Amino acid sequence: MQKLKQFLKGKIEDRLRPMIEGVSIHDNSFITGKFLPLNTSTTNYVVKLENSAGEVLPVPPKELWEGYAETVEEYLEGGRKDIATMLTILGNAGASSQTLTKVLDLGCAAGRMLRHYPSVKGAELWGSDINAKYINWCQQSFGDPFFFVTNSTSPHLPFEDNYFDLVYCGSVFTHITDMSDAWFLEIKRILRKGGYAYITIHDQHTLDVMFTKYKDYPLFQDFVTDVRQFYDRHVIGADGYAYFAMHSDPISQVFYNRDFLLKKWSRFANVISVIPEAHDHQTAILLQKPLG
Repeated sequence: MQKLKQFLKGKIEDRLRPMIEGVSIHDNSFITGKFLPLNTSTTNYVVKLENSAGEVLPVPPKELWEGYAETVEEYLEGGRKDIATMLTILGNAGASSQTLTKVLDLGCAAGRMLRHYPSVKGAELWGSDINAKYINWCQQSFGDPFFFVTNSTSPHLPFEDNYFDLVYCGSVFTHITDMSDAWFLEIKRILRKGGYAYITIHDQHTLDVMFTKYKDYPLFQDFVTDVRQFYDRHVIGADGYAYFAMHSDPISQVFYNRDFLLKKWSRFANVISVIPEAHDHQTAILLQKPLG
């Protein structure tokens, strides 16, 4: 629970920091190709070589943890747990990391989860993120079989069709509003036939957990209060909703109507499983690209 509180507090602060520093373009809903650049103060700068990839993966500096933990042990254990949960869900569907060897962690941050993905000979473990600081650190710190690339909030990824066995997105679609369907179809494009997408979302179960189990925890209380007030004021009286969102991408907090979302996505991919609280308070959806 402490990890969840720290994560939410850190996640919001890290996403807001570029705007606090004056990069207000990230709060513009009309611009979809946003990202967090390596340097926000000048266009003239040098990217120093600070790390060299070795046999033991280094731990990123704490400012790149996105609030997931307070100690190195918590940081490493959190990523290990989330990967283990995903692999269990994949295993229940008959899939294995031994055959899912071309993998993309979309929204990888500093490789918190990706570093724990089991590697086999010939594997390609890719990470992408809108924060160039994370990608720069990963590129200098992780060697083979890891690869990293910066992307933007525009629904495009620099990979060919049918390339990956698995694309996973931990706490990414929780920050995508209008472009979620386009992002889902982009993920489908780069998956091979029979490949898997593992996506976590905020849904009604997330709200139920927030409004009960988490509502009295001090570090979580402000966030829950804000969501509860918005929900009571704008959502309860509405005649159903597809999703509701607070703030602008990429710092939005998005809560989906899971049934509506799955009805849309199931027209393009097979829904294999839906697991509440698989990624802390988030629900995990496992989908498979059709073979035909």
